[in-house]
Amino acid sequence: MEVVGDMARALILRTNQVSLREEMDKLAVEVATGFVTDPGQHLGGDVSGLLAIDRSLARLEAYRVNTTEATFLTSSMQVTMDEIQTRSESVSQSLIAAELTPNGALLSTLADDAENALAQIMNALNRNVAGRFLFSGTATDQKALAPSDDLLNDARTALAGASSLADVEAALDPLFDTGGSFETTTYTGSDTGISPLRLSETETADVDIRATDPTFRQVLKPLVMAALAADPTLGLSTDVQVEVLSKAGRDLLGAQEGLVELRAGLGALEARVEETTTRNAAEITATRIARLELVGTDQYETASRYESIRSQLESLYAITVRSQRLSLAEFL
Repeated sequence: MEVVGDMARALILRTNQVSLREEMDKLAVEVATGFVTDPGQHLGGDVSGLLAIDRSLARLEAYRVNTTEATFLTSSMQVTMDEIQTRSESVSQSLIAAELTPNGALLSTLADDAENALAQIMNALNRNVAGRFLFSGTATDQKALAPSDDLLNDARTALAGASSLADVEAALDPLFDTGGSFETTTYTGSDTGISPLRLSETETADVDIRATDPTFRQVLKPLVMAALAADPTLGLSTDVQVEVLSKAGRDLLGAQEGLVELRAGLGALEARVEETTTRNAAEITATRIARLELVGTDQYETASRYESIRSQLESLYAITVRSQRLSLAEFL
């Protein structure tokens, strides 16, 4: 008859307890996560398929981040351009009517309205969303445009000596042309546009719209012209003021076509981003299902095994307690 000593019995019981606890902990993790804790063992050492799936999921996660960013940027830009279009269109209607009642007070009011609209539109182009300036190119940490007063001061200097509508237009054209003061001084963003965002293996999103876009210049130029039409330092005659305000209104109305086209292109990009987001989401779901089939666990079976191990461990604890309470007095 083989006799087991007290110390040996205690060691055997403790070893079994540790083994059962480790197994129960592993099963608890598998129940909670739905995946096996040792994929290598589960797959017989061949984890190449699992690694490929994990790489796909990592790539799709990067695309998800990019589509989210693209959606955020395009929607924010669309809201901004809607504000610009609405405000500039409203001002254009008022300016065109300047020639109907050409009196000094009305002309000054129209000029003030144009100046206010200029400031609002330039502020819109300086929009900062989530710590990022939308229309500054790669310089997302700084405003796209200097204050509107700075632009008006540059325009005043350029208009010194102008006495006719032709003079006013001739003076402002170089300011807004390529290499002019607007581009080199008023614009404070980067000359480099942000890189296209990779949305999928085949799709990218180019959201590079800067405040120097010709469409915005076509809006700002007539507003500057109208804002300074009644400026006393320029000394334009009433007739010339009327001509300048009316021409500014017509130019501003004509600029609406460019805004519509820019917004339409942005809207098409928004739709493409949304479609790509949907496709990516479907691919993520399919890839996760494939991963689950590869290294997933049967939740019912795992939970049953967990309960079985727990019962064994409780029984072992009971046996351990009883064995430790044995004594000669109890035996007798």
